[in-house]
Amino acid sequence: MQASTKVLRLIAVMPAGVAGSFIAVIGLGFLPGAGLVLAFLGTVATFLVLALGALEGPAARLFGFSRGPRPGEKAVLEPALRLVEKLDLAPERVLVRLVDSDDLLVVPIGRVTVIVEPWLLEGLFERRLTVADAATAIGHAVASQRVGPSRFDLATRLWAFPWALVHVIVRQIARAFSWVPAAGLAWHLRIVVGVVAVFQGFQPGGSPTLGVATGALVAVSYIAPAADRCWRAVVEREADRVVSSRGLADPLIQFVQWRLSARSMERVHRIRTAAAGATTSSASGAELIDEPARGPVLAHAVAIR
Repeated sequence: MQASTKVLRLIAVMPAGVAGSFIAVIGLGFLPGAGLVLAFLGTVATFLVLALGALEGPAARLFGFSRGPRPGEKAVLEPALRLVEKLDLAPERVLVRLVDSDDLLVVPIGRVTVIVEPWLLEGLFERRLTVADAATAIGHAVASQRVGPSRFDLATRLWAFPWALVHVIVRQIARAFSWVPAAGLAWHLRIVVGVVAVFQGFQPGGSPTLGVATGALVAVSYIAPAADRCWRAVVEREADRVVSSRGLADPLIQFVQWRLSARSMERVHRIRTAAAGATTSSASGAELIDEPARGPVLAHAVAIR
């Protein structure tokens, strides 16, 4: 599993990394020669530092748009963190996202850090989420991190950061103009723009380099997300198995059923199978969840959000 996830992670990050490097070269093209060399050396040095596992805290805050938890947030998270610690799924560092996103409740970043969405803390505080719900989200992120692999996660994020920034900006612009008729269709048909750019680049007076570069960026906008989804699916399956075997299958199933994606039925079946194959572990995990902590299910909590 570790070997396959490493290969998939490399395949997933390479298109975005190449595109990010290209965008960075274009963006830094205005610098004089010495400035460009210094910027390149600084990037390489930062890449090596992150690859060695240093400066994970500041880098995770930067790339994850997050901050450290405040005292009140730590108190709210404490019961869930105690539970995942008993289940051997505790993270070494917990950060809080600056603003709510459309991502998962808790996501891994780097080697030992997870990022919690603000509304998960709000749900715990208002008792719309249970300790088991929060522990499941945190434990699943930690299990994903261990399967990952996560050793070079921040280094690869640095490599692909320019592309990720451009991709986010384009998506936000498309979302802002979603009210315009056919705006969404234009984004989905961006391949046409790439083909036209490549064709015009090889016409008299055109720039083949610019045409090929534009076409490559459009191709990466399809390839990178697809490769990333493939990698995440492999990691998700293994993390589901780990969490289910620790006695948190029921909250995980509730979360999956809430998301109602096309893969929900198959994923629920895999979770139940993994839980049934680890009856002893599930029973010991269930004993760790205090009865008063059981409250409204995750699906109901999200429905009233």
